[in-house]
Amino acid sequence: MKKIRILILVLFAFFAIFSLITFEKYSTDTFKEKGEITSLLFNLKILDNELNYEVLKTSFFLYQNYDNIVNIEKRIEKNLKALEDKKECFKSRALKEEIEDLVKSFEKKFKYVEDFKLYNSSIKNSSLYLATLLNRLNTLNLNHTGYEKLVIKAISTIFLSKNSFDADFVEELKPVYKRLKLYRFKDKKLQKFHKILTVHINIFIKNFKRYKESLNAVLNSDTKEKIYSIEQRLNLIFNKELQKIGYLFKLIIAVYFIGLLSIIYFIVKLDRENKNLMQLQEKLKIQAITDDLTDLKNRKAYKKDVRGVKKPFFALVNIDGFKEYNNFYGIAMGDHILRQSAKILKKGVPAHYSAQFYRIGADEFGILIDEDIPINSYAFSQHIIEIFSKTPIKFKNIETPISVSIATSRKRPLLETADLAMKYIKRDKRNHYITYSDKLGLMQEIKENIKRSKILKNAILNDRVTIYYQPIVDNKTAKIVKYEALARVRHINGKIESIHPYLKIAKEIGLYEEITKKVLELSIAKTERVKKEIAINISMKDIENPDFLINLGKLIKKYPEAVKHLSFEILESETLKDYEAVKNFVSIIKAQGGKIGIDDFGSGYSNFAHIFHLDIDFIKIDGSLIENIDKDHISKVIVENIVKIAKDANITTIAEFVHSKEILEVVKEIGIDCSQGYYLGEPEPFI
Repeated sequence: MKKIRILILVLFAFFAIFSLITFEKYSTDTFKEKGEITSLLFNLKILDNELNYEVLKTSFFLYQNYDNIVNIEKRIEKNLKALEDKKECFKSRALKEEIEDLVKSFEKKFKYVEDFKLYNSSIKNSSLYLATLLNRLNTLNLNHTGYEKLVIKAISTIFLSKNSFDADFVEELKPVYKRLKLYRFKDKKLQKFHKILTVHINIFIKNFKRYKESLNAVLNSDTKEKIYSIEQRLNLIFNKELQKIGYLFKLIIAVYFIGLLSIIYFIVKLDRENKNLMQLQEKLKIQAITDDLTDLKNRKAYKKDVRGVKKPFFALVNIDGFKEYNNFYGIAMGDHILRQSAKILKKGVPAHYSAQFYRIGADEFGILIDEDIPINSYAFSQHIIEIFSKTPIKFKNIETPISVSIATSRKRPLLETADLAMKYIKRDKRNHYITYSDKLGLMQEIKENIKRSKILKNAILNDRVTIYYQPIVDNKTAKIVKYEALARVRHINGKIESIHPYLKIAKEIGLYEEITKKVLELSIAKTERVKKEIAINISMKDIENPDFLINLGKLIKKYPEAVKHLSFEILESETLKDYEAVKNFVSIIKAQGGKIGIDDFGSGYSNFAHIFHLDIDFIKIDGSLIENIDKDHISKVIVENIVKIAKDANITTIAEFVHSKEILEVVKEIGIDCSQGYYLGEPEPFI
């Protein structure tokens, strides 16, 4: 019996040991396999994020290569292969299918990445080439202002659409591209330039949609969802395995031991991951407020720091002519200048100021100081200017002297007020230093522009842009021969104001074409009704705008009788650069029976040879020559010569600014055909 008990005890002990060993092996293998798969899934999530990041980064930076993307894809494939090798571990068909789906999802994503690289390369190459073309634009013998503006608009729109991923910009680009396609040049260099330009713009338009779609396909792929689903499935399978262990072994201590080990394992792993995540977050925070090129703080950091400064002193430092360095020596030289300039600034400002340094823009730096110690703005700025003048920057055996302009400000918002002061410096290039002051009137100028833009927008929106008509009188018969259409703004309170003070802001905010369209429509409709000749002012901007001619054609078709009584005054004061465009316009109007004249003639840009070759009907002598002609002998001599040449060319002459009887008598004596001015009649809303 005793031997039997011992035998039973031995067998029990053996079974217990065997069970413990089996339990240990089974549980160890289970945790190991689950841990390896979990690790692989975690790696895939990280790599998937890295792939998205690299793709997104590549889309932003023109000079980014694809090496990192290729390396990440290889690492993903390696982890996927290891994951496929592990899919047999838990004998789950659903898990196998989900792993296979994950592999297919990544294969599909890799295809999207390849598509993205293809279209991104095309977009990148075209963008780089267009940037090069933009630099070459100034070197071409280009007499087409409208063409130059279209080129700049097209290239800037391309960079806006690429950096913002906004397809609306591409839609804006299409009509610009169509207008560019209409240009033809005789000059071979211009032909070649134009051909390359349009080809690359076309490449961008054709590829941008697919470029954006491929980028979105990469960033919005379902790989993350697949990984998450596998993790969930794996958790379910693992839970079942734990149940098997519990059913197989009822040893509570062993269960607690395994549970304790599991808890410790996951706590350690989670702690390690949390530390890594915190380090990554800290690194990203630093990167978010640091300029990559100069290692100075960036504009985002400035906006945060400036809020904590009680007595702020801010200096905005601009590198003079930086664009020329970039264009002449190349971007590498430009980057080197920026890096060295940042070092010069940091060394140049005394340490006791505890200054903070920022790269604010492309070639602008900021210095922010909490002014505990009073700062002499002039001495501070001159010190920095002098340091730059004494510290030429060397790059590849090229020694380049650098000069800077400095605008300082103590008035919030510091950056905005300093920037206004900097623009003031750029107007007067003799100065390299200024301190912002309300006395400069810069804020008032901005407020006035904003006020005028609001008035103008409101007037256009509410149909309060109207036309007044000023008579033009024949000097021999004293009869009115025609009227000049003059645009007026009617304020909400009924006040009538000339459109002239609003034209500059209208061009800046894109309302000029609306004003021209309104003046044309009202004037031509009036001409049709009253059957009297009306003169309309137009500019080179109108002549070069295809939409202007299209709209004019529609109005002439709508009011066929008006064209017989219609004349256009081209503003000569704006400089008639594109004489071919003007000739074409003159021929179109005269073919319809209209008349063409030159307004503000003699205002400083007159070229008699060109102007009299335009086959014009009349010239309107600039008011600056007429308003004091009864007292100014030189003005009288100039006008007499203009009249003589005009009569020889059979061109009618009209005098502006005839505001007194004395001036009218002199104008008649000289032989000017017609006169216009307040003495003869003020502008009125009705004819």
